[in-house]
Amino acid sequence: MAVSFDPTYPFLGLLLVYMIYSQWTRLDSRYVVGAALLLLVLTAVVDAAGATGAANTLAVYVFYLLAGGVVLLLVDHVREERSRARHAAARPKGGSPPGPPKSEVPAPAAAAGTQETAPSDEEPAPAPAAPEPEGEPHGRHEAGGFSPRPVGEGSPAQS
Repeated sequence: MAVSFDPTYPFLGLLLVYMIYSQWTRLDSRYVVGAALLLLVLTAVVDAAGATGAANTLAVYVFYLLAGGVVLLLVDHVREERSRARHAAARPKGGSPPGPPKSEVPAPAAAAGTQETAPSDEEPAPAPAAPEPEGEPHGRHEAGGFSPRPVGEGSPAQS
């Protein structure tokens, strides 16, 4: 008389313990999904080796891991939404964080080395762009790629 042991229930128990532990310690919930993908690759190898029964059992474990990963991802999402709602409720109606208003903030230093101040609700003016060398302009093209800066006199590439 042979007694068979079904490891599904211990696996589910360990998965549940890990899920609780990962939420308690705030581990990344994608670890479970990553483990499921690795086990899925192992399942394919086992099936290719001819052990179809073992591959089917591993496929069931992959399913459980993916289901656990989705549950953990949903819990993380709900936590983040509640945290955002709490932070939004703690802010005053004006939208600015609590604290004394800043009337003046230092602006970037001018070319002469003097320190100027600008009102805090205005953004400082952008610095003037350096002139482009002759030829094709350097930077992003409309297609999204970068063009190299042409090598010309005084460029670091010729030094």
